[in-house]
Amino acid sequence: MALSSSSTKVVIVTGASRGIGKATSLHLLSKNVSVVGIARSADTLSTLSEEVAQLQTAAKFLPVVGDITDQSVQQQAADYAAQNGTLIALVNNAGTNMPLASIATGSVDDWSNMFAVNVIAPLSMTQRVIPQLRQSKGRVINLSSTVYKIPFKEAVCYGATKAAINYITATLASEEPDITAVAIHPGLVNTDMTRVFFYKAFGVEPSKSSAGDLSIPSMIEADVPGRIIGNLALHVDHELTGAFVEYNEPKLARYAE
Repeated sequence: MALSSSSTKVVIVTGASRGIGKATSLHLLSKNVSVVGIARSADTLSTLSEEVAQLQTAAKFLPVVGDITDQSVQQQAADYAAQNGTLIALVNNAGTNMPLASIATGSVDDWSNMFAVNVIAPLSMTQRVIPQLRQSKGRVINLSSTVYKIPFKEAVCYGATKAAINYITATLASEEPDITAVAIHPGLVNTDMTRVFFYKAFGVEPSKSSAGDLSIPSMIEADVPGRIIGNLALHVDHELTGAFVEYNEPKLARYAE
């Protein structure tokens, strides 16, 4: 049975076509929640659309092809959400950790680009949908990282962007009492971005070694945090608003189901 537009729940997921974003999108769709998925690659979004077509779900997958830093792309996503149901959550997943560089060797252009993708884009996307989320008493789930508090070699800019995301999350919670905002560290997820990061930062595979006194745990598959993030987007407890949480904390156990 098709859902009426007014009763359809919609979530916007950035970086939706692969890794954590894809896993989150598929979990939400399996719960009959429509997803507006933003990604740069038309091919990977098309592949995801084909996978969604195999699901037994009344929900829609609404792809938006483009760069998350593009204001017109953000507006298209916000419009799709409004036109296809009630926006209940925004998952700011898109991000980059490349290129890695030390403070001494880094490029201002590279730093500016990383902040544009990891900080300004999710901040702008959030601003754009605040009116919809106020009305639905919705949620913003921001992808963060424990790197913000650990001085990894050549990761100064990436860590700084995640510190900024945590601050944005806390401030959004303070400014918008009807919106629940949470920043989450998704774990060491088996994605191309994670593998490249650890090879560059440590010269080791994440599953095999350690760097100094820092133990590097085995990687997990994207569906683990994808399920948790999807469930947070659906019904995170408002008591968590403003918090930075890690995917495997006991208080998130019920969201892993």
